[in-house]
Amino acid sequence: MMQTVGWFAVCTLALVLLVNGAFMLVSPRAWFRLPDYLRFSGSLTEERYSSGWGGLQTRITGGLFVSGILWVIYHMLVAHR
Repeated sequence: MMQTVGWFAVCTLALVLLVNGAFMLVSPRAWFRLPDYLRFSGSLTEERYSSGWGGLQTRITGGLFVSGILWVIYHMLVAHR
């Protein structure tokens, strides 16, 4: 039972990080419009991190989130068979 709960928590976290990363990568402005409970922005502000150099930093971070999750999924499903 605890293993099922653990897998559910891991999958939920991965899904939330994947959605956050995709929004950050595609459009930092749209990412700042996500609800607070879904967007893990911390001290980032829309004025500073939605365009220009801050927007590029947001896109890079989103790309790292997406590529990291896809790397983990690849190694779980393909690489260790």
